[in-house]
Amino acid sequence: MQISNSPHQGITLEETSKWLGRELPSTGVDEVSRSDIRRKLEVYCFDCPLHYDDDVAQAHGYRAIPAPVVMTGLWSMGPHWAPGQPPLFPPGDSESRLPGAPEGETHVPMPFARNVQAGSETEYFEPVYPGDRLHGVRKLVEITPKQTRLGNGAFFTFEGRHWKQTGELVSASRSTGYRYDPFPERVEEARALPREPAPRPTPDPLTWSNPEVDWNLQVAFEDVSAGNEIPPYGLWLSYQRIVMSVAADRMFSPLHHSRDYTRGQGLADIIFNTRGYDIVFEILLRRWIGLDGRVRRMGPFRMTNNSHPGDTITAGGRVESTEARDGEGFVSLDIWIANPRGEAAHGKATVSLPIRGRVG
Repeated sequence: MQISNSPHQGITLEETSKWLGRELPSTGVDEVSRSDIRRKLEVYCFDCPLHYDDDVAQAHGYRAIPAPVVMTGLWSMGPHWAPGQPPLFPPGDSESRLPGAPEGETHVPMPFARNVQAGSETEYFEPVYPGDRLHGVRKLVEITPKQTRLGNGAFFTFEGRHWKQTGELVSASRSTGYRYDPFPERVEEARALPREPAPRPTPDPLTWSNPEVDWNLQVAFEDVSAGNEIPPYGLWLSYQRIVMSVAADRMFSPLHHSRDYTRGQGLADIIFNTRGYDIVFEILLRRWIGLDGRVRRMGPFRMTNNSHPGDTITAGGRVESTEARDGEGFVSLDIWIANPRGEAAHGKATVSLPIRGRVG
């Protein structure tokens, strides 16, 4: 298929391909903090005591309260702006392009005007605690030109690793984004939609308000078999919740807060962010694996359908296989998120559960 190689700010696909395999270092600007953890979890009203109570965390094998594993990316980000740099918000520029490259760091120059996240996979090795600082490397490993329903563009895949300042490896990841130039006719269709979307029915509380979790209960490896369904987790999305989510993640793409911008990309409305999907998956798993379980791997994920304000999304999962090794029980799962229009995200996860007699 012939892809029109539209340069974005003078950048071509051929120029970007020269960066394949080049490792680029990054250093997180902020240390891990309790307030960041709290602000993330309050968006989802998630009450797992591991993330709030040091005594509980220590009783279950942690040094202090651990951060949710999917928050690792937050503390590996550089600043959006630093003293001495030009202002980010010049008059007349309604949506500043964030982030710019911090001084001393390099970003891969990318073609095409628009970008959406397509999928990710991360393996987690070491808990992250308040006071930790993270640094890492990432590299572009694959470019796949492709025309989709959104427009002409290409998929760009990056691999990365993150360490603490003390040297422990925290995570290894692989993520894919789709950059594209939208089809003009799709943009016109989106812009012709009513200024305010049609009201959606008020969700039944049973579809979005989940029963309380008894954190004193613990599922053991012996209790799990292939084919088991895990309890679903539902979440109602409003504009406020989506904006709170992206603010907690420092993901300020206008995709997540500007309807005018999203319609300029051929989308109907603002969309729920990918790190939002990540934490929904982690909450789904944590509610099931309890305080002694561990999230070992998340992904690979594929984003298949956007979720918008007014949607109720529901996460679910099914056990695919189990394996006991090194004194722990490892469980592989198929997991998904659905919205009213169908599947929104689908992927895999691996967790570990205590073997009976070793719980606690």
